[in-house]
Amino acid sequence: MSLLERFRPATHISLPQGSSIGFRWGTLSRQRRTSVGIDFGAGALKVAQIRWTRQGARLENYAVVPMDPGRMEEGAIKDPITVGELLKATLAEMGLTQMMVGSSVGGPNILVRHINLPKVSEQDMRAAMKFEAPQHLPIPEDQMVYDFTPVPDVTGIPEHQTAVFLCGTHKKLIDTHLAAMTRAGVRPTAIELDCLTTLRSLEALGVVQTGQAPFALLDFGELGTRISIMRHGVPMLSRTVPTGLHHLRTALVDSLQIPAVEAEQHLRTKGVADDVDLAPAIGPWLSQLMESISRSIEFFLIQNRGATLGRVYMVGGGAMLPHLAETLSASIQGVLAGRQEVEPLRVQPVGLSGLDLNPDLLPKVTEYGSILLGALGSALREGMPE
Repeated sequence: MSLLERFRPATHISLPQGSSIGFRWGTLSRQRRTSVGIDFGAGALKVAQIRWTRQGARLENYAVVPMDPGRMEEGAIKDPITVGELLKATLAEMGLTQMMVGSSVGGPNILVRHINLPKVSEQDMRAAMKFEAPQHLPIPEDQMVYDFTPVPDVTGIPEHQTAVFLCGTHKKLIDTHLAAMTRAGVRPTAIELDCLTTLRSLEALGVVQTGQAPFALLDFGELGTRISIMRHGVPMLSRTVPTGLHHLRTALVDSLQIPAVEAEQHLRTKGVADDVDLAPAIGPWLSQLMESISRSIEFFLIQNRGATLGRVYMVGGGAMLPHLAETLSASIQGVLAGRQEVEPLRVQPVGLSGLDLNPDLLPKVTEYGSILLGALGSALREGMPE
């Protein structure tokens, strides 16, 4: 029995309708110098496989498999067994042999804090954080999982102190992800914050560069939109707004009395244009989203006097909706008017442009570029293998 057969036994689960798989590896195919990232999203399970070449990273294979939004709740996997079996079936359909994968988590239960600590060695800081983390994160100490990193080049703090980014969540949330991966027969090399894996993808695509001005990252997903304002490689502000594709789709179903499939088609073709049929249904949800984005940006600018917002990038399933970027751009520009002297900012949807792609994946992979960036960033974490 092969290693793959021992750890990932045959499964009889059929992938849902609408699944997209790049291709299936042959039994004797060589998958050396590749790494895999997965992303458990509320609307879809995403898998990205990177091959490392002399020129850098290439997207070698991928999968996007629809998931019932009820499988996820505020970042946690409600049914790890079912989701794990779905992941196992997806990896089997792709013919992947990797046992180690990268992954990420997100949602409103992921807490981020910025604190200042005395300048000490990494070892001493790690020891001190055992006492500091419970003081800053409202989670019982025995139920907490956290990580931290010093943030370089931060101005405005005392010379003898260091700025530190702290991130934490409930252990039981991480346990649901571990349970699903264990069920699928894989183990995580790391479970990271979702906006950091997306940032890694944006850097690989050449969209952002280290040291650039703060920028906003909007991840428009199935059940919510994560708003992150990134600076020095970490989120200075991060919050999740409960407005996502599911809410827009449901609003159309209820208002127009149409099937969900037809509502999805309306969103993909008409988008959020001022359509006489769609606007009354989805308008309130979009207004809520725009207000939350505007308030988040305004709060950041007030808290960081003199800072400017360099760019606004949008990823996730919502990034593919026609006219959404233009609608959000107008709203954001209204907030920035009079606050910073820059050219009008535009919300820029991000796909896979700039990344080396396996030609066998074209053209269909480009349809999923904006929702693959989380899984892609997890796959990129380890860098080129030896």
